[in-house]
Amino acid sequence: MMIEQNLEKKLNVTKQLEKEVNQLASVRDILGRSSQVATNVGNILDSFEHRLARLETTILPLYQQTGNLQRRQLNTEKTLQELDHVIGYYNVAGQVESLVKERPSSIGVPQYLQAMDRLAETCKYFEENKPESVEIENVTSQFEIGTDALGKEFRDELSKYQKPVPPVTTLELLEEEEINEETLSGVELVPPGVREDLRAIAAWLDKHNNTDRLTVYAKLRSDALKQSLRALRDYQRSSSMERGQGTGSLNSPGPLRGRLTKVDSTSKSRTLKISNKANRILQKAITGHVSSRRQGSPGHPSYPLHGTLTSPHELFPEVWVPTEGLEDTEVELYLNQVSALHCLAFAEYLLAQQLVPEDRVTRTFEMILKDPMDQLVTEGEGLATQARRSVSRGDYQAMLSVLAMLRHVTNIQPEYDRLLTNCQTSIRAKFAAIIHMLQETCVKALEGFVDSVKSDGERGLPKDGTVHQITSNALIFTEQLLDYTPTLAPILQRDMLLTNALSNLPRNADASLQAKALLGAYVKRVLANLCLAFVSRSETYSDATLRAIFRLNNYNYILKTLLNSELLNLVALVEPQCDKMYNDQIMEQKRLYSQSWSRVLHYLNPEDMPPSVIQAGKLRDKDRQLIKEAFAGFNKEMEEMSRVQRSYSIPDRELRESLKRDNMEYILPKYQAFYDRYVNVAFTKNTEKYIKYSPADVSNMVDKFFDVAA
Repeated sequence: MMIEQNLEKKLNVTKQLEKEVNQLASVRDILGRSSQVATNVGNILDSFEHRLARLETTILPLYQQTGNLQRRQLNTEKTLQELDHVIGYYNVAGQVESLVKERPSSIGVPQYLQAMDRLAETCKYFEENKPESVEIENVTSQFEIGTDALGKEFRDELSKYQKPVPPVTTLELLEEEEINEETLSGVELVPPGVREDLRAIAAWLDKHNNTDRLTVYAKLRSDALKQSLRALRDYQRSSSMERGQGTGSLNSPGPLRGRLTKVDSTSKSRTLKISNKANRILQKAITGHVSSRRQGSPGHPSYPLHGTLTSPHELFPEVWVPTEGLEDTEVELYLNQVSALHCLAFAEYLLAQQLVPEDRVTRTFEMILKDPMDQLVTEGEGLATQARRSVSRGDYQAMLSVLAMLRHVTNIQPEYDRLLTNCQTSIRAKFAAIIHMLQETCVKALEGFVDSVKSDGERGLPKDGTVHQITSNALIFTEQLLDYTPTLAPILQRDMLLTNALSNLPRNADASLQAKALLGAYVKRVLANLCLAFVSRSETYSDATLRAIFRLNNYNYILKTLLNSELLNLVALVEPQCDKMYNDQIMEQKRLYSQSWSRVLHYLNPEDMPPSVIQAGKLRDKDRQLIKEAFAGFNKEMEEMSRVQRSYSIPDRELRESLKRDNMEYILPKYQAFYDRYVNVAFTKNTEKYIKYSPADVSNMVDKFFDVAA
């Protein structure tokens, strides 16, 4: 079995060997044939290489010759193109002459500018390549004609739309809380289509160094801006004149309404509403807090004036309101002019950004604003001069108009600063000059008012001892200053004495509290000078009782005014005991007034007689005479006091009733005791002659004190 297996394995190996031998022989045959093929291919490549070398030697010179011919052809074509281009320059003048002589708008600004570009290019060619050519003169002439035509077109188109903004539109802008591009979208200074043409002309002229049109543009737009402001001013003045003595606003539509075509009732109502707003603001600024006083308080129309409060015109005709002074209407016009200039100047700036090269917008805008700003400064100076003239004549109400102007200008200054950010200092300084000028006017007016309180207090005194007109005017004026507390702060800070009065404030006091304290210190100064003036002047009263009544009225008026307004809170910041001081003065004057009863009381204390003698009726002649003299003297002094004190005036009802009550409490118990003691005593046969007044009669007489009509 093993032998068979070995034989079988040997047989298989033999077969495998034969197979491998056959394969080896096949491989050798293939290698032989491959070597032959490689030899043949190598021979072919060698032959091809030799042939290529011969071809290169033959073709290369021909290729080089062909390349040279192609370059010559290309140069020839370029030369012909350049010749055609140059020849075209010689034909430009003739080709565009008819276009250049036309008006740009008649053939279209884009087409005209294309013709001008060709002329500009032709001029440049001749100047650089053939300046001696006779053709350059013709081309240059055409170019100058076209440039002038474009400049004229620019001016004419601008002039065509150099129309003032309608006053109603301007008033609508003043109604807007914020002025921006959106709110100004309704102000169409130049139509969009015309703006495109003007922008294209402006860009072309600027590209070719023609800057004269910027001056032209600035001049025309500046004139248009001034016309818009003038139209607004005329509109308001005409409206005021039409309404005459009516109660309407200065801004209300007047004669110019007829010039507005097809204005429906809705737009009229809206215009009136817009117009009245500015007037209400001004009226509030001018009248201050007087109308806001509580009824029955000093200064309110309902304040009961018993006796005669002398008219200021009658008392001091030379210092009363002058016939020529600062008119509220002029102030309102100026306030609107300031706001309107800002709105319209913003619109002009937006227009300049569209029509003027970016790097020249600011300079052009400065030229546009120069004249309107100068005009605004001049008008402000004129109003300030009128105010100073009025103040010098004693019309300090004119200062309130200046304060209204100053507050408005100060509030709008940040808007102007943003608008003039990139402008020269000289332009920005113009607006600052207005503020400085108004502040200086206020400084002089405030100082003059304090001086006037001193000097005017030395003038005539009311015969009835009522509140001095200067006291009334001073309190009304100082109360009206409350509306301008923030505006007055920078002005009052210049006075070191007022600034030093802030030492009572907390260290971390904010600007608002400091401003109130500064005004409080100023009011304290006014009141101090006022009190010194009327106390000093009241010494000229020969009647000590009338002197006390006069001082009492004035001290009470001051205290009541302080209590019924914010003045006391302001003064208390620098003088915490202010109300106590005036209360003490009032009590002191009441005490001095009560001394007027001394002559009456003198007769209520005759020499004492024993009650037993009075009851028994055993009076001596001397005793009867003493009683008669006591009653007769009392009657005489009481009648005289009643006559005199009815002529005294105490306008304040509360003070008047209080003083009457004090009088009754002071005199009636004493007279009642005197009356009860002697009324039934037979000291005379003619009782009615001596016992003329019962205690009730005396009470009625006292109740009629301070009433001239009683």
